[in-house]
Amino acid sequence: MKYNTKHLTSVLSITLGMRLFSMSIIIPFLSSYALNLKDGAPWLTGYALGIFGLTQAALQIPFGALSDRIGYKKMMIAGLVMLIAGLLTAAYASNIYWLIFARALQGSGAIVTVGYSWISSASTDENRDHNLARLGAIIGFFTMLSYTIGPLVHIVLSVGEMFVFSAVLIFICLLWVAFGTKQVKPEVRKQYSNKNSQQKTVFNRRNLTMGFMLTINNLLLMTFFFMLPLLLQNVLQTNKMWIVLTPGILVAILLLKVSTKIASRGGNIRLLITLLMLMQGLGFAFIYFRGIATVAIGTVLLMTGSFSLSTVMPMLLNKKVGEGQRGKSNGVLVSLQYFGSFLGAAITGSLWNISPDWAFVFAGIMMLVGIFLIRTFSITDGIS
Repeated sequence: MKYNTKHLTSVLSITLGMRLFSMSIIIPFLSSYALNLKDGAPWLTGYALGIFGLTQAALQIPFGALSDRIGYKKMMIAGLVMLIAGLLTAAYASNIYWLIFARALQGSGAIVTVGYSWISSASTDENRDHNLARLGAIIGFFTMLSYTIGPLVHIVLSVGEMFVFSAVLIFICLLWVAFGTKQVKPEVRKQYSNKNSQQKTVFNRRNLTMGFMLTINNLLLMTFFFMLPLLLQNVLQTNKMWIVLTPGILVAILLLKVSTKIASRGGNIRLLITLLMLMQGLGFAFIYFRGIATVAIGTVLLMTGSFSLSTVMPMLLNKKVGEGQRGKSNGVLVSLQYFGSFLGAAITGSLWNISPDWAFVFAGIMMLVGIFLIRTFSITDGIS
């Protein structure tokens, strides 16, 4: 069977990007929305915001392993069906517990690793790296797009309607995957799986350090998104939060070019990442004062630091990872990244229930942990 891997990469990249888009588009408004549901409380709201990250982190590897046995296409479709079910359940959730269940269901279709494996097994040695890099870039683009488009969509749609809107988009992607892609032959899957099993482990210091940096980065981002609508609830309605979010995101995207250029040229990466972490810490210091102006400045700093770091770390990982290990290595990275999403929302919600000040202290401590982690990363491990 001859594969058009360019077409396959396009279908899977856009589908996986849209999957992340559908779960992230409502994040800036979810904490305020969840608090207004029956039984809504800050600590439960934190779980509603972050639980999708826990199920994604926990199920990436099992989904990947199962796809080797029964087929990438079957697992991809199963994951999309689970996401649609989760989105529709969230749209009609009448209490916080149903919303938590719905968000967990959204993340349970953990198919990012399946996508990496599918593309890797269908690609030749000559174009595999290019296809995987393209997949990562498109997923990253949709992540930023969700935070850009979300505030604008919320002007005309309620949060519940945004869940339905996302479910429709995912259903279109499901049809595209079902009728626009071909199965990988079992012998090809087996050959690819056996080749991977013979390679050295991806759980080494370099990969895990980068993964934990993304854990902290996503933790801080979800902490910010939990805080934002609550800090502005007496100042700005959620459907007007685009006034604060959109400028911050646009500036972050523009400055992203600077960070990626430094990383691609092999500059002082340790210093760059330290500065990006400090920007996030300074961003929390600004939003603490709760005014629109200070929150807007803080949003620019937080978004710039977070977007740049979430792009630079995968770039560094994929520079030195061996052929045939990109999918597995990126799977580890994705799992640790999503685990940070869960921790950030869940812990922040619990601390907010005690006092908002404790949540800000937590953010500051985690920023320092991130700086310590990267400062102790040896030059021989690939960070200069």
